[in-house]
Amino acid sequence: MLDFPRWKVWSISLVILIGIIFAIPSMLPPDLKARYPKWLPSATINLGLDLAGGSQLLLEADQVDAAKQRLQAMEDQVTTELRRNPRVEIGDISTAGGRLSFLVRDPTQVDTAVERLRAITQPVALTGGRDWDVQVMDSTRIVMTPTQGGSQRAMRDAMTVARDVVRRRIDPRAPRKSPSSTRAPTGSWSRCRASRTPRPSSTSLARPLASSSSWST
Repeated sequence: MLDFPRWKVWSISLVILIGIIFAIPSMLPPDLKARYPKWLPSATINLGLDLAGGSQLLLEADQVDAAKQRLQAMEDQVTTELRRNPRVEIGDISTAGGRLSFLVRDPTQVDTAVERLRAITQPVALTGGRDWDVQVMDSTRIVMTPTQGGSQRAMRDAMTVARDVVRRRIDPRAPRKSPSSTRAPTGSWSRCRASRTPRPSSTSLARPLASSSSWST
């Protein structure tokens, strides 16, 4: 049978008691913690992701960069479409001012080019509008301008794709993890929350856009 000196027993008991006193604030719910005596230690432990119940990801979409990429994609789509038979010769392509413009070398093909370009644009909701506005200027120059509705839909689609990627990477095989997402009021930010147990969350984000897309945890 072990026989420890009495002073060792009291020392160990005192250390355990002090540890319990310091750990109590971390185990209390917020309502009880507010009534916790001020003269007692009130510091809490910073819980890791597992103990806190999950992680939070902030997805940022840079609208300026997204508009440039969308404009470049439309330029590639236009040149590909007009190379198809009957071929429409174009030149002097410009993306200045946030719009795509080019010159149709044969004036007799302007109407044909406009019809084919309007066919590759997409309708926006049920308003009858489209994501790109196609106009003819100076009889031979076609100008394609992204509409506000089309830009907003493209941003929503981009954020939806980003959230889907996050959901798939969390672990789709683990049903206990229930990712939920909340869109920022400005439409420029979206928050995706990955938690081990369902919990309500409220998000209010007001932060300027950065120059490039970023992830933060």
